[in-house]
Amino acid sequence: MVQLRESILKVVAYFDLFNYPVTQEEIRHFLDQPVHGEVLPAALKSLLDKQLLWQHGHYYSCKSDPQLVERRKQGNQMAVKQLKQAMRVARVLSWFPYVRGVGISGSLSKNFAYKGSDLDFFIITAANRLWIARTLHHLFIKPFAWLGLRRLCCLNYYIDEHMLEVGEHNIFTAVEVVTLLPAQGKQIFNSFASANKWIYSYLPNASFKEAPLQELADPILKRGMERLLNGKLGDRIDSRIMQFFTKRWKKLLALNRATHTGFIKGSVVTDKHYCKPIPHHFQQKILSRYQENVNTIKAKYILVMD
Repeated sequence: MVQLRESILKVVAYFDLFNYPVTQEEIRHFLDQPVHGEVLPAALKSLLDKQLLWQHGHYYSCKSDPQLVERRKQGNQMAVKQLKQAMRVARVLSWFPYVRGVGISGSLSKNFAYKGSDLDFFIITAANRLWIARTLHHLFIKPFAWLGLRRLCCLNYYIDEHMLEVGEHNIFTAVEVVTLLPAQGKQIFNSFASANKWIYSYLPNASFKEAPLQELADPILKRGMERLLNGKLGDRIDSRIMQFFTKRWKKLLALNRATHTGFIKGSVVTDKHYCKPIPHHFQQKILSRYQENVNTIKAKYILVMD
């Protein structure tokens, strides 16, 4: 029971970083140890009795603030509308050459949105054609940026079929992977789930999200461009594009300039098989704050339980 209570506190502490109260079922889903039967409600009651957790309706938090529950409910409602929009965008993104899967990531994948929040997408491409697919996507979304509508299509993370396993293994990436919402490409996301079973070492009760998936559309233009670029010409173009952006981002990173959202320009990791944000520019900040939260809660737990 002691270990279970500590595990519960760790789950709630993690989501408290985002001011997001969680339900009992969500706590079960994100626990770092297997749990069965009615032991979870009993452990929750013990933590509530000791005022290590607070409950408002069906939601639990380390903070006694009912406004957080109202914030969550409003965010969940807004997510319903934004999810429909994101699904439409995902369908369009799937029409592009070499795109094999489109997933919805970020806060929306966790059923939360707010006014002005981004629509974040996770893209899986054909092997060795990531950079061609990414470039075509970004040429498409450039007008959105000029019109101040960049938030409608934030393409933050690309991998290809040769790199389906997410390289960083920690609680942050485990949560992001397991909450990823597949939108297009049923077969490739089944392969993605198989390649990332390491998440069960962090979240043994979790399960990958299932959605009303569709296989990707195969427009004539997409088929034609893929036939044209499937040979050595496509190999050269893809590699040249990767080299160009790698050099460009290194120069930008050296300037240490941030966007309005705090993202450091150029803080991107590049490879033939992936293009993603440098982990320590966001991921490590979350992990550090999480550890601070856990340490604070542990100290309070020891004091109260003694």
